[in-house]
Amino acid sequence: MDFNYFINQAIDYKKSVASKYLPVSQGEILSKIREADEYLLSIKYDGHSYLLCYENGEVALINAGGNIIEDLPVLIDAKILFEELKIKKACIAGELYFNKGEERSRVFDLTANLDEKSENIYFAGFDILSFDDTEYQKSELLKKQLKLDEIFKKGKKLHSVGTKTVSSRKEIEDYYKQVVLTDNNEGAVVKSVEGMIYKIKPSVSLDAVIIGYVESEGNRSGMIREVLVAMITDDNQYQITAKIGNGFSDEERKTLLKILDKIKVDSDYIESSGANVAFKMVRPELIIEYSSIDLAIENSKGSINKMCLKYENSRFSAIQLRTCVSSMSPVFIRMRDDKKVNKNDLRFSQITDSVELIHSEKKLDLKKSTIIKREVFYKEVKSHKMVRKFLLWETNKSEDPDYPAYVFHFTDYSPTRKDVLKKDIKVSDSKKQIQAIYNKNILENVKKGWEPVK
Repeated sequence: MDFNYFINQAIDYKKSVASKYLPVSQGEILSKIREADEYLLSIKYDGHSYLLCYENGEVALINAGGNIIEDLPVLIDAKILFEELKIKKACIAGELYFNKGEERSRVFDLTANLDEKSENIYFAGFDILSFDDTEYQKSELLKKQLKLDEIFKKGKKLHSVGTKTVSSRKEIEDYYKQVVLTDNNEGAVVKSVEGMIYKIKPSVSLDAVIIGYVESEGNRSGMIREVLVAMITDDNQYQITAKIGNGFSDEERKTLLKILDKIKVDSDYIESSGANVAFKMVRPELIIEYSSIDLAIENSKGSINKMCLKYENSRFSAIQLRTCVSSMSPVFIRMRDDKKVNKNDLRFSQITDSVELIHSEKKLDLKKSTIIKREVFYKEVKSHKMVRKFLLWETNKSEDPDYPAYVFHFTDYSPTRKDVLKKDIKVSDSKKQIQAIYNKNILENVKKGWEPVK
């Protein structure tokens, strides 16, 4: 068997198909799923995605990570099936999962039983890449599903996900209620004849502490735009988990900004918001509950890593990147005054109870930043000295997705002001843009009476 060929097939399938499933919550079925003449509905099994590959009498399960399985009992059934069908070569996408009978199976059950080569590990086929000399187009949804049903019509450990064909979104809603809410499956998959594929799962509710915020601009100035939240690991580090900008009322945005403005702290780590503005970091005090349609453990570049921070002496510092998740459509639900900032109430296992992470830690061993420009100005008024400092640097860490390429930092010190020290940070991946930001701040903040510090 040409393993490299099938690994490349798995990688391509993941990038072009599997990673583009659109997450939808139950409440969004009627609004987010586009109207179409026909939909194919199937159960979403809780396991690992693999390609079932067959060539020249050899059979294996292969995934996009290059993992190859050749010794599960289910593969014996697959070999017999393909031989009976007189097939020379096949490549079928599906979900490898652990069958627990009437009880719902979780991905953890699969992992726990893989090494034991359990007889209860099943394969549910949901797509065909190729079958003998026929290569199926991604848009041939109904044709492929009928073929899957035909291939696996006698199968037990090997079976098709099965489908139900409907013509309305109301029928999709009814199907979801039956297979997920009543039958306790992980979720449902909806394939539109127009080519769109949707993944419907119950939303996950999580508790986390706010560690940073970004203020809105323009006519929404005076409100928060987005907050950065974290959970606490077993070793008492703050694991960044999400950036949340939806779900807040305007009144909540105003109130939160007033509170967060008063508890700002320093940080040697910069995290940028969706608007490419650096979060202002705050004391970890305010706990919120938020929901997420789905928790993705991978993106097109592989596993997702996010920064773990230490909070000590009113300052955050970066410790290491750890395997984490990406929250799909996170939404603020409510403040949690009944929770405390500790590793029990804000435990990171809220996430690992829902999804399986392949743990990895990436110690920080990054290049030092390079100062591009630094200017300091002072002004004396009635024997009081005011200072404004402008700093621009290149991080030399832009190959790491958790770091911007360039950072601008403005410090404004005025001893006669109520808020004595003010800071502003902006980030960009464009040198031209960050230099424009620097020059604009110089023009706006260095006027008559300000003298450069030699």
